[in-house]
Amino acid sequence: MELRLLRYFTVVAEELHFSRAAARLHMAQPPLSQQIKRLEEELGVQLLARTRRRVELTGPGRLFLASAREILAQVDRAVLQAQRAARGEAGEIAIGLVSSASYEDSLPRVLRAYRERYPAVAITLHEMSSGEQVDALREGRIQAGFLRPPLHEPGITTTTVLREPLVAVLPADHRLAGRRRIPLAALAEDPFIMIPRSHGLGILDLVMGACLAAGFAPRIAQEAKEIQTVVGFVAAGFGVSLLPGTVRRLAHGGVAYVPLAPPQVLIEIAAAHRSGDASPLLAAFLAVLRESVRVPGATPPGSAQTRSAARAR
Repeated sequence: MELRLLRYFTVVAEELHFSRAAARLHMAQPPLSQQIKRLEEELGVQLLARTRRRVELTGPGRLFLASAREILAQVDRAVLQAQRAARGEAGEIAIGLVSSASYEDSLPRVLRAYRERYPAVAITLHEMSSGEQVDALREGRIQAGFLRPPLHEPGITTTTVLREPLVAVLPADHRLAGRRRIPLAALAEDPFIMIPRSHGLGILDLVMGACLAAGFAPRIAQEAKEIQTVVGFVAAGFGVSLLPGTVRRLAHGGVAYVPLAPPQVLIEIAAAHRSGDASPLLAAFLAVLRESVRVPGATPPGSAQTRSAARAR
């Protein structure tokens, strides 16, 4: 059964007058009468009782009208939902993030702006390491991620959204815990607690490079996969660490967060997605991201700073 026959019938049933119904439908009366007759023949049921003076719904016609209206309303909703999904205004989007990103203002600001603009989109957040996000992006389990570069993965595009300094994380009773700033070289004799390369991607390499530039090779005494665990190990006296500055929002009475003396060691958070992903949901999310994030001292997202990694790990 064609949907247009249902639409013709509902208009005639509402008007109970073929001429007025034909005017609403922008068609001539004879073709409309023929289409209603065709519908009745297809159903094998008389829907309308016609006389020279008036048109009335039969009993079956009244029941059929209620069902026809429900069907047409469902079709209209389906069309609207499909159109909204094509514009990125409805659907579901899964986003990964490193744990430290939740302590920083940029990500909540982006998510708040996105939710306000697209309230019909369901957002699912997944706390993942940077390495786990790369796997999830490749497998399609998430559409976007907030991770720690450097990232050298073919087919993954990254855009810097935050650049912040590393800070020294020291036990509260450490000899340098009361300093306003400390040179990185002052930690040369301390054991380090670090996030392994498999979870932190570039954090370990960044710290190693900074320490070598300061004149020493750090002695890694312990590894931990989560920032909260690293802070806990530092508080327990197992060593010191270097972590992104936003970790200072993770209050812990057993540690001191001390800025490094210049030159600062900067670390980034980047938004990542599959290169060439044509999802309207992703396009809408990235548009909000570009509007919401401004990186101090960095090229704004969407410019030449955005790059598609082209080298194998």
